[in-house]
Amino acid sequence: MKVLADWAASRLSLDEAQLNAFELVCSEHLKWNTVFNLSAHRSHDQVVNDQLIDSLTVADAITGLSILDIGTGPGFPGLPLAITFPDIQFVLLDSNAKKLAFAKHVVGLLKLQNVEIVHQRIEHYVPAHKHDQIISRAFCSLSDMIHYALPILAPNGQILAMKGPGVFTEQADAELKYPRCKINVRALHHARDEEKTRFLATVTRTET
Repeated sequence: MKVLADWAASRLSLDEAQLNAFELVCSEHLKWNTVFNLSAHRSHDQVVNDQLIDSLTVADAITGLSILDIGTGPGFPGLPLAITFPDIQFVLLDSNAKKLAFAKHVVGLLKLQNVEIVHQRIEHYVPAHKHDQIISRAFCSLSDMIHYALPILAPNGQILAMKGPGVFTEQADAELKYPRCKINVRALHHARDEEKTRFLATVTRTET
């Protein structure tokens, strides 16, 4: 886990237990992937860089106490963020039971008390309380993300959409459809910056 530790050194405060937890996530991901095809990442290096570090590039944007991860799949970015922020509550939502089974497995192994796994489509999800922040990684278009997130977002909440290089086209479309939302886009700094073009679109209401 040296690559992750080196990347996090100037960005996050991770202790040995957290680094060990990330190592467990990586090893379990590789085991499960041979049977269940969780993702296209088949090597330790790929899981560390493209699942763990990629998820943690948004860590400095996490400010709420209740975070919903839409379309989490096997638990990304929600699981790495929950390990990093044990005092924040995370809900991991997806309609794919097979992939969610991995997230549930890891939550059990690590005894994570701050993670709730929800097997449901976002269209049917009704939380007991609205979320401070709602995050997704390559879940859907930015406009669709705003559409699904606004009804379950706290009044002063934020939508955090992790995106690729097409984000600026999506931003322009979303700004036309949602003129009462403010959208800021910034680059995410990855361990392999020369190979990555990743962005974070942060959406807030200008009126509630």
